[in-house]
Amino acid sequence: MQVHTGKPTSPATANRLPLSVRSQSAGDIRQMRALSDDEVHFEIDMCIGCDRCMRVCPVPLSAQVDMAALNRATISDDVAPQIARFANECVLCGSCVPVCPVDNHRDLLMLALKKRVGTPWDGQVELAPLMEALPAGWNLPLLVSSLREQPMFQDERLVPDTYLLHFCTASTLRVVATDTELLREGEFGREVYFILSGSCELFSYDVDGNALPLAILHRGDYVGEQGMLTGQPRNCTVRACEPAVVLSVPEQVMLHMLETVPALERFFVQYNTARAAEEIFKRLDLLKDIAQEDLHWLAGRATIRAYERGERLFDERSEPTVAQGNLHVLLDGFVKVARRTGRAEQPERVIAYRQRGDYFTSGMDMFGGQGAVSATAINRVTAAEISHSQLKSLLKAYPAFLERLKERLRVYREASTAAYSGVFEPFDPLQLAARDSSPINVFSVAEARSGLHALVSDGVVEGTDVLVIDLDRCIHCDECVDACERRHGHSRMHREGMVVGNISVVNACRQCQDPVCMLCSRAGIARSPSGEIYITESCIGCGICAERCPYDNISIVTLDDETSTTAGSAAPTWQRFSRFFGKQSQTAQATHAGEVRGFTSPSGRKVLPLLQTRPQPGPILPACATLDDNDPVSAIRKKIAVKCDLCVGYNNQACVQACPTGAAIRVNPVTFFGSTEEILGRRAR
Repeated sequence: MQVHTGKPTSPATANRLPLSVRSQSAGDIRQMRALSDDEVHFEIDMCIGCDRCMRVCPVPLSAQVDMAALNRATISDDVAPQIARFANECVLCGSCVPVCPVDNHRDLLMLALKKRVGTPWDGQVELAPLMEALPAGWNLPLLVSSLREQPMFQDERLVPDTYLLHFCTASTLRVVATDTELLREGEFGREVYFILSGSCELFSYDVDGNALPLAILHRGDYVGEQGMLTGQPRNCTVRACEPAVVLSVPEQVMLHMLETVPALERFFVQYNTARAAEEIFKRLDLLKDIAQEDLHWLAGRATIRAYERGERLFDERSEPTVAQGNLHVLLDGFVKVARRTGRAEQPERVIAYRQRGDYFTSGMDMFGGQGAVSATAINRVTAAEISHSQLKSLLKAYPAFLERLKERLRVYREASTAAYSGVFEPFDPLQLAARDSSPINVFSVAEARSGLHALVSDGVVEGTDVLVIDLDRCIHCDECVDACERRHGHSRMHREGMVVGNISVVNACRQCQDPVCMLCSRAGIARSPSGEIYITESCIGCGICAERCPYDNISIVTLDDETSTTAGSAAPTWQRFSRFFGKQSQTAQATHAGEVRGFTSPSGRKVLPLLQTRPQPGPILPACATLDDNDPVSAIRKKIAVKCDLCVGYNNQACVQACPTGAAIRVNPVTFFGSTEEILGRRAR
């Protein structure tokens, strides 16, 4: 098995770790340029101690950080415990940089301090909680030796016992009974499960609901990495065959281990890609009925490539190569296929989107034409490249496989006519005549092409649950927006959005299949097994998730905004009446001042529930970040993230429930709008 990772080719991928393991901070620490000692001393000398950086810092402890002590710790060994704790809690969000009056790089100074303090896993382990969680008959040496059976933890020089103990302390030890399910196919989850004793069966279901055994996992195995690496729903069910002891590791803890010990990262991803390729091949309709030994042979010879969001799989401007005869099979993710138009206002035209199970030939139009195209990853994509010789061997051995290829090619070619347009490029009469003897409608609808371009380019097809409005029914009453605000304290949506035909795609969280916002080291944003992405009690409003969201569907609300708003409820009636009619201008002023990000209404709302709770420390630093009940100032939450979570915890969705005409509905975009062929074919008739 060959495993390759493409190089980032756009700013969207610049802050990602290679091999699909992504950083939990605003910028990948290994990609940030560290300051030299002279530069650190120069910036410390430039600091005027104005404290503005600490005032905008979202970390609650920043309210008690002394600038002199912070600067002293950055250039000396005099590091106070509170400063060390603050350095560990800093998420490098960069909020401190724009407000510095002398243009200091406080984020890089904090990076230098973090390196000076070292990883908290180098410190003493709080063993009491771990001892209490040990199963009967277990002790710490047995726990460590069980983890050492994992291939990635066998080298004690790379992963000392202290790291493993911290790893266990930040995770959950579980004793599971026979027939207990650890994972369920189709559900979302990013935890990784290490089997310390016992065994588990791994199986999937076919279209008829029959269980298909895939593997038996024993002590020393682990499972669940597919959800962490791809963000996709679980692709199998894992159930205990007998009583077992497993270690449930949160995504943040697993990523922290990989960042702390970089040598583990490549091993982890390569090992899991090689292990998962054959299992993915088994589930593809394109490769069904192929014998298991042949799938194993194919997985061992295919080249597995991982691509980040916005990265090109291939470019139509590239020179033709021998590899362009190879077949690409998408194992995970979405791909946008486009062709250059030569026009400045619209440099490319989207002609298709493809998802898991689809295939194409490198550099060539996947509709079956001979024109070169570009293919770009919409989200994280994993693709298997099968060489021309390997493909010929399969076609010779399996005639049914050849028939499936021909059928897929026929569907692609029928949609080709609708995708092409004489507006952008002339039709080739010979090519059209060669497609089929039946009459072909050569008048493709511009609206259909425009809709496809919008759905793909704006990432709608990446969502799993999108709020759309039927404009033929909508009366523009904004009841959906008001209902959201009444329920949650802030409206989490903006009614006016992208229009496709008679459907308006509302500006609200789309619950993406592989959300780039879910990279919080504090676990301030999480996903339920059923797919809802929600803000947790660990959120401190650092803004990293809002910065990463490519669709601006996450807002950051400050505590000062909430205080001033709720205090206004006690104002005289005439003032509150005037404020009601002036709420739009107030929103614009607050947004312009940088106080509120996103689409929120500053009047007539209740206090956000999370602002009334104390922020939790998250899974990585539970010991050093434990809140002190005698130090309430350090626990004050300054900001909070706000986003749509599909009204998780309620029995209905406020926006949909409040719509008086039934215009607002929730849909899966791929099911609702259809495939490329359905979109173009439906409107080209």
